[in-house]
Amino acid sequence: MASCLETAQAVVSAYNTWTLENIMNVRASDCINYILPASLSRKTMNNEEYISFFAPRMAPFRNFNLKVHDTVVDEAARKVVLHMTSTASTDIGDYHNEYMLKLHMTDDRRKIDKFEEFVDSAYSARYMAELQQHQSKQGKASM
Repeated sequence: MASCLETAQAVVSAYNTWTLENIMNVRASDCINYILPASLSRKTMNNEEYISFFAPRMAPFRNFNLKVHDTVVDEAARKVVLHMTSTASTDIGDYHNEYMLKLHMTDDRRKIDKFEEFVDSAYSARYMAELQQHQSKQGKASM
């Protein structure tokens, strides 16, 4: 049986590859994704909905990298909380964000069945609006 920490590390590694296939491979087929805080008004998403939401947002980002600053593991509850920051580059400059992930594992601890992602909502909203505006001027697809 995998440990919760091993699975959480696999999630971080998957995002650092920045391929949708790897990101989705660590999720259970019935995984539910929450992007929080609620003030962002993001709906709860199953895997198919998450792919539709996230895939267009991946394209503008290059050299995406997550760095873990703190980890809390509860093996009995099958949960891991990660405090992380990210860096990447886009056509409008450097990207830096901060996250708290609460990952709920399947019974065998090999996959994520509930993915709660807290983002720096003020930074995210501002940066994504600027990026979308730039892409519109360039005639690129909207996120």
